[in-house]
Amino acid sequence: MNYTYRTIIILSLIFLISCSGDKETTETSESPRIKNFSKIILPESNQEVIYGEAISFEIGSSETADSIVLEYGDEHMVYTNLTFDWTPKAFKTGKQKVRIKVFSGDQSETHYARLVVLSDITPTAMSYELLGEYPHAEDAYSQGLFFIGDTLVESTGQRGESRISKQNLKTGEIYQSAALENSYFGEGSTYWNNHIYYLTWTTNVGFIYDQNLQPTGQFNYTHEGWGMTTMGDTLVVSDGQETLHLLDPRDMSEIGKLEVYDNEGKVVYINELEYFNGLIYANIWQTELIVTIEPSTGRVLDLIDLSGLRQNFQSSEAEVLNGIAYKSNSDQIFVTGKNWPKLFEVKFKQTN
Repeated sequence: MNYTYRTIIILSLIFLISCSGDKETTETSESPRIKNFSKIILPESNQEVIYGEAISFEIGSSETADSIVLEYGDEHMVYTNLTFDWTPKAFKTGKQKVRIKVFSGDQSETHYARLVVLSDITPTAMSYELLGEYPHAEDAYSQGLFFIGDTLVESTGQRGESRISKQNLKTGEIYQSAALENSYFGEGSTYWNNHIYYLTWTTNVGFIYDQNLQPTGQFNYTHEGWGMTTMGDTLVVSDGQETLHLLDPRDMSEIGKLEVYDNEGKVVYINELEYFNGLIYANIWQTELIVTIEPSTGRVLDLIDLSGLRQNFQSSEAEVLNGIAYKSNSDQIFVTGKNWPKLFEVKFKQTN
């Protein structure tokens, strides 16, 4: 009896599983597929185009297309032919999406042309003139550097050694500082509206201080934190790749992105940042280079080679160049590096 009962249960389970499987297969196989009457033939997906140049479009359609609408930013263009050229009025470098709407009778379909926009400019080769040198704390793993008036402020990295500090420009003396907890690896920093903002590397949290380096709050973000600067009422944050994140300091929400490209492709390892004279200046990690970035487009305009600065000091602890500070009230530019014993005043100039 028990054997018969168990047999019936097993057969019933097999039947139920079989029916369940058949039902799932049937539903999946009978799911309707949407068939588009139109598609983008040109440009190809992720096709590279040059900033400022006309882009050729070709639309394929099995129905008679009444009109094709192209939308990008504030631009709204209407075409009646399946092939047309479009020259953007305002473009940005990097990965961009252009919306294409195809209308036929009472039907309409939306597609996106995905493009990679390269700069149309070969960056100008720049070098520097050394104007002066100052002491710099050799234990400072420099991540952020900026001035509040005449006060030099620096943020440093390494777990257990990260701090935000004020220092005397002429002597290098640190006279006020605030340390991060040992679990945090400090990164870039900047100043806006009487507050100092300090990033951390991989913990997705930043800290806010008043001018006396007293903590007043914190904020979160979803990417790595590298460099940081202030551009008007916008904070600009690098994440170690080609992307610059634009934040509203009032609530620290992300309000936009900028992808940095030169005429050959994306520029990665963007590190410490400084904004002045209408441009974003950026250290490129593991190099002795600074690039200037056009904020409205993401194009790299200049390539500044700071090779040779390390010849002005002897240090076995010194690492990569990192740190740009602009002193606006005297129009001075200062640079340093991680664990460098010196801070240098420089003037950028075009290479002969």
